[in-house]
Amino acid sequence: METAAVQSIPNTFTPERRELFFQVLEDTCSPKQAAAAAGISRQTAFYHKANDVEFRTRWEKAIEVALDSLLDEAYRRAAIGYDEPVIHQGRLATVADPTTGEEKPLTVRKHSDRLLEVLLKFRYGEQMADRLRVKVEDTGLSADALLAMPADERAQLVALLGKYNAARPHDEDGDDE
Repeated sequence: METAAVQSIPNTFTPERRELFFQVLEDTCSPKQAAAAAGISRQTAFYHKANDVEFRTRWEKAIEVALDSLLDEAYRRAAIGYDEPVIHQGRLATVADPTTGEEKPLTVRKHSDRLLEVLLKFRYGEQMADRLRVKVEDTGLSADALLAMPADERAQLVALLGKYNAARPHDEDGDDE
């Protein structure tokens, strides 16, 4: 009896709703938001992902598009930068446009050093992590020679240099020189 009731429930996950699901998934990288926009539960979406190869393939492509967009935005913020309005004494600072005389918000170009570091670590992995840990100019070592070393030997050298740096005496005012 229960089986007949389940079979009589219409499939509300129509091709149009599937298309909407994938569009929102591409935009948000969020199965929860995509399911809500398509009017289905997350469980329904994950059921189709697990049991429908074509659905799973489209899902993975949508996630790839969304992640590419996130990477593009991270690159823009880190390397290209963004304009941030200047607030002075609680008010938006403005400057006159030299051509039109129109008052425009004064902005400064900001970059995210932390985001740039994350992108470099993502792209260059352990190679970049080693470079960030060792200040080559302070050691007199050659960066090219370090990069030519096997990763395990480079890691040992980094560890030894870290121990050396921790053990050497520091000036009381915090300066090492």
